[in-house]
Amino acid sequence: MFTVITCSLIEKNHGLLQVKFRLIVFRPFVGEVIAAKLKESNAEGLRLSLGFFNDIYVPPPLMPSPSRSEPDPENKNQVRWIWQFEGQDEYPIDGVDEIRFQVHSVSYPSVPLEQEKDSKPFAPMVIKGSLDADGLGPISWWI
Repeated sequence: MFTVITCSLIEKNHGLLQVKFRLIVFRPFVGEVIAAKLKESNAEGLRLSLGFFNDIYVPPPLMPSPSRSEPDPENKNQVRWIWQFEGQDEYPIDGVDEIRFQVHSVSYPSVPLEQEKDSKPFAPMVIKGSLDADGLGPISWWI
């Protein structure tokens, strides 16, 4: 959002503008705990969303231990991850509640020179999250 635009100078082949603006930067740090919503669940793990940022992934090794996946009866293209606590109680990750995750790593992939037509859009930042600690996972697990 621009706050102020002043000192406009437009010439034949170029123009100069003095602009004052506000910028908000999202840069999570390793170890930070963040609440997100489930965007996608498949055999490769979970994909979470903050609404303005969708490239948060939780791979199977960083799920609560022990966890397993099973076909999602409500969505044929996805799976549902289930945490089996102490071999008895089962806690599904169904996307109803917010999910607390801990930032495990943050990476900044290099910009591809070419991208295939049907590939997913380039993500300038990718967050790998973990659910394998007390207090992490769907909020309903801990209430």
